Amino acid sequence: MDMEIKKKVIQHCLDRVDKRSAEIMKAIQQAEEAIQGETKSSAGDKYETSREMIQQDLDRYHKQLVQVKKDRIVLQKIELTAREEIGLGAIVLTDHITYFIAVSLGQQAIEGINMMVISPSSPIGGLLLGNKVGEHIRFNGTTQTIQAIH
Repeated sequence: MDMEIKKKVIQHCLDRVDKRSAEIMKAIQQAEEAIQGETKSSAGDKYETSREMIQQDLDRYHKQLVQVKKDRIVLQKIELTAREEIGLGAIVLTDHITYFIAVSLGQQAIEGINMMVISPSSPIGGLLLGNKVGEHIRFNGTTQTIQAIH
């Protein structure tokens, strides 16, 4: 696996993060418009409850947006250099699954390769960090052998 593949993996992840950011921004805009609509409509308990629910949605969207921005920064900092042990930015091939240690995006099909894009702070990410080729990890009752690190 060459560095061009790694560049494409990183770009794929950046594209996914940017798409998610755009979705969140649209949801924020719709929620803000809904709050404005509620302000102009009826008064009373129903109004207050609806407005509070929309505000909770807005708060959740803003937290998601902060996380997406952090994910983008993490992806932009990943170096393309080869490595001997697993760390942030590593593509890890095991005898079961291929992982990309970066941010939590889940299963992705990138350049014809199915891989799990995971955060180093995830349970499996934590098990993988610091390991080298030939070492083993045990996760959910399955032992995986590290075959390559890129």
